[in-house]
Amino acid sequence: MNKRFMIVVPVAVVVGVAVWAFGRSSGEAGSIRASGTVEATEADLGFQVAGRVATIGVREGDLVDVGQELARLDVAELEAVRRAAQSEVDAAEARLTELRRGARPAELAQAQAALRSAGQRAEDAARDAERARRLFSGGAVSRQALDKAETALEVAEATRQQADEALALVREGPRRETIDAQAARVAQARANLERAEATLANGTISAPFAGRVTLRHREPGESVSPGVPVLTLLDPEDRWVRIYVREDQIGRVSVGMPASIVSDTYPDRVHRGEVVFIGGEAEFTPRNVQTEEERTKLVYPVKVRIADDPDFELKPGIPADVTLGSPSP
Repeated sequence: MNKRFMIVVPVAVVVGVAVWAFGRSSGEAGSIRASGTVEATEADLGFQVAGRVATIGVREGDLVDVGQELARLDVAELEAVRRAAQSEVDAAEARLTELRRGARPAELAQAQAALRSAGQRAEDAARDAERARRLFSGGAVSRQALDKAETALEVAEATRQQADEALALVREGPRRETIDAQAARVAQARANLERAEATLANGTISAPFAGRVTLRHREPGESVSPGVPVLTLLDPEDRWVRIYVREDQIGRVSVGMPASIVSDTYPDRVHRGEVVFIGGEAEFTPRNVQTEEERTKLVYPVKVRIADDPDFELKPGIPADVTLGSPSP
């Protein structure tokens, strides 16, 4: 009697354990559980130029909008450089406008008056030379006097020719090459102005995305070098949990797969998630794996984006448990 009882009990136990194990594996067959840590996109923001911090308008924990000014350097010197560059642009453009408009009416009138005067002198010199020739033929003047009159005529004719060419140049205006050269100077001055404005803009830190200030590394009055972090900004809309899935289960994971996320801090709250990345290479094992047992030790990184956490409960650094393949409640 006792022996028969002792035989029945172990059989019942074995059957019960088998049923329990089968039910557990079946319940877990459609899902994969793994643990990880909440991570988020963070940006260390600094100035692109050296200087003294004038203002920092945010504190740790503040929410900021994209494009919002967060900090500013003392930019008095940079403002002066920009004003000087603007003056160079104004001067170069004014000179280009002057060249394109050509001669002013007063300059044209002056050139015309110079030509008339030179023409009158040339006519007087021609009459004097003709008179000297007649007198020289009659023996009334010397050869020297004739040569002097003819030389004066040549000078007067040359002066009239120069005045005529000067008037033509005034009417024609500047050469095309001169205008092109001045246009190039204008372009150079504008480029210098753009560089000065860009340098001035680099004296301000603006939020590249809407987020939360997590660290304030510097204070007003401190001198900073280019690239030194002044503020750290976190993007609450870009948080995820990085988990690792075994090699023998990774084939069941796909991008877009739903997930449930639970943290130790709020164990009674389940957050929806979604698989957005699956690593292409295994980690934490040698590359040359030979046996099937060793292959099951391979793990692949999987990134699960947090889809609904408007209250920011899942903060970066919090451990979290992820269930893949199960619909979120």
